[in-house]
Amino acid sequence: MDIKTLDTIAKQYGTPFYLMDGEVYLKNIKAFRDAFKQRYDHLIIGYSFKTNYVPALCKIAKEAGCYAEVVSEMEYLLAQHLGYDKIIFNGPIKNEDILKKALADKAVINLDSYYELGAVFEYKKEHPYEEVGVGLRLNIDLTDANGVSKVQCGLRTGRFGFTKDLLYEIIPLLRKQGIKIISLHGHTSSSDRAVENYRLITRQMLQICELFQLNDLSYFDVGGGFFGAAAKGINVSDRPKYKDYADCILDECLGNKWFNAVKPNIVIEPGVSVVANVFSYVSKIFQIKEIAGINFLTTDGSVFDVKPTLHNNNLPHKFFTNEVCHDEYIANLVGSTCMEKDVILNQVSVPSNIGYGDYVKIDGIGAYTMSLTPTFINFLSPIIEIKGNTTTVVRRRQTLEDVMSIYNM
Repeated sequence: MDIKTLDTIAKQYGTPFYLMDGEVYLKNIKAFRDAFKQRYDHLIIGYSFKTNYVPALCKIAKEAGCYAEVVSEMEYLLAQHLGYDKIIFNGPIKNEDILKKALADKAVINLDSYYELGAVFEYKKEHPYEEVGVGLRLNIDLTDANGVSKVQCGLRTGRFGFTKDLLYEIIPLLRKQGIKIISLHGHTSSSDRAVENYRLITRQMLQICELFQLNDLSYFDVGGGFFGAAAKGINVSDRPKYKDYADCILDECLGNKWFNAVKPNIVIEPGVSVVANVFSYVSKIFQIKEIAGINFLTTDGSVFDVKPTLHNNNLPHKFFTNEVCHDEYIANLVGSTCMEKDVILNQVSVPSNIGYGDYVKIDGIGAYTMSLTPTFINFLSPIIEIKGNTTTVVRRRQTLEDVMSIYNM
């Protein structure tokens, strides 16, 4: 990537814009799959739509044999629109209509709460001769040996799934209605993505399978939340690899008598771990200011396009100027919105000769960024994929007509 290439793209599509590398994405999926399949062949990858549901990306996952892992009606319908017939339906809210549709479609449905049973029982009553199977999400105790909770955001307990006490009530009810339990879901978002968390998840899942003799189980779903793909410039020397997770999960499963007898599919639901390094963001420098001893570079991009959660980390980045310059100074890269908190990069080194019309490219923004980016002040930016000498528009720039199309006047 050089400034001439960025100029060519900018002249055709404007700035800012995203760059997508589908080949890197496919490589990540295959590497995660291989880490498991070297030891256990029955693996299903359910790509997490919520992490990034750009259709071109989801199509690559489908062609690679992945299921769609969805957590809402919107994502479910999107998956079907993209041609997925293998769908894992998770999430805490499933209204009656979409839940019944998913049952009719034979999706893998992991129930999360007691209220969902009503629609399942009603569906079974309406289709008495149809074989109906559902999954159950397990509420995992993610407390380590030192009594420290590893649940996301430092929470003491997670809010999702059924406790073991509730399973004593729910499993007999399902069986009484002739409904099979075909999946157990253990996804638990952690604060550190540590390998040891998956030992806790897998052991608790195996205990439930043994306790309730879930011998109809086809899907042993450990969920997602893995570390993996990272942009160049991020130190990953002390981070887990795909193989570390695979070995941890498989050591527990293959050493378990119930698992070896039933041999269910192991299901993983990667999102961040396969898509984080697939997208970059390019914006143009418009203005240079020095105020009260602080230097500001103002770009036509926005922090909401790069890190909509407004975290404080400076992502890997590179500045592109027309002439090479080895002198630098410290500045804040700020965005085009009229918000003081629109700080994209904080106190970073920039070339001394940077000026209007130069570019900044920020890497590692593939996870959640596009899913969470609002239409706020600016139009949504286009997504461009480069393959050799060919550029493809994956998503065009949003227009006023797009914004107004959902409103009545």
